Amino acid sequence: MALRSAKGDFDQLPREQRRAPLPAATPPTSPRKRGEVNQKRPEPRDRFAALFFRGDSTALSLSLTLSIALVLRSATALALDKQGSAHGGEVEGPKSGVDLSGGLMLGAAFYNPSYAARPDNTGKTLMRYAAHADIDLIGRRLSIPLDLNMFTDRERAALGKLAPTELDVIAGVTTTWALGPGALELGTRFEHDRPLDRAGDSQSYIDVRSRYVYSLARSFPGLGAALGEGDVSGWMTLGWFAYNPSYFARPDNTGRALLRYAGHVELSILDDLVSFGVDATLFSDRQASDVVRPTELDLTPEMILHEREFELHLAFESDRPIDRGGLVQEVGYALGVWNFSWFEPHRKAPFEERGQILSP
Repeated sequence: MALRSAKGDFDQLPREQRRAPLPAATPPTSPRKRGEVNQKRPEPRDRFAALFFRGDSTALSLSLTLSIALVLRSATALALDKQGSAHGGEVEGPKSGVDLSGGLMLGAAFYNPSYAARPDNTGKTLMRYAAHADIDLIGRRLSIPLDLNMFTDRERAALGKLAPTELDVIAGVTTTWALGPGALELGTRFEHDRPLDRAGDSQSYIDVRSRYVYSLARSFPGLGAALGEGDVSGWMTLGWFAYNPSYFARPDNTGRALLRYAGHVELSILDDLVSFGVDATLFSDRQASDVVRPTELDLTPEMILHEREFELHLAFESDRPIDRGGLVQEVGYALGVWNFSWFEPHRKAPFEERGQILSP
């Protein structure tokens, strides 16, 4: 499951990329509208206004398209990764120096027929409180990613609906190096998911993973211009649950996860003002006769709106067994994010670093 870590960047059992955090890019300067030379130009940071002050027909068409997309956005959704790639999947970064960056998240499930609120699959998730931090000790060469996720149960009475019922803690060590047109992230993480309001089953594991992060606009500059200073970016992940006493291989809490296969692709347009992404994570079962064959698929389409250090994610996640019948967990949710960088508060993150919120 992507929302909960036991199920990954409500991340089902919460999955790290069961669904995973995120960042902002330099807005374009907007030329004056034709015939209005005395008109005050919008501030560069006001990207919404800047779009409508552009004079070319292409920008106007993109602006109208965006307006329609905003009206219809309730039909789209995003996948949150409970633990994502370090630095949200940024393709490149400093090779030295110390920094502290991350994000604070507040989410709510507006549609939830089956997504559980505890590792033992009881209750139904309503709220998600989360925080992510990347502690860079030697730039991106040595980093410590930390994630905290809490979920509440909509089936509890009154204000109890807002009180956390599950806590997921994820910590690790990563190193990121440029490789070809992208970057390779290697690392290990420990995750522990437990109920908070009652006794019950908990889930834990230690994994080792590799993740290749890419940005097509870096290799094909013309692509970014064609997308209005946008990009097509994402990553591919292969992970091994080296130590797994209790992390399940299916949404119905059966089996024991052995391998993780994951992929993420994201289309950013209009100077990364709006993005559309799809996140897919598969797990295999170490107790099955074929330990390489996937036993669960977590699929999350998403829509992301960015403005400076703020983001709004709209997503729908579906976690289901694929080797047999069984419990399917689904949830539609909205997630607000505030991004920060302690030592570089004005740093503009590249497109591929944004929007990769840890899936519940």
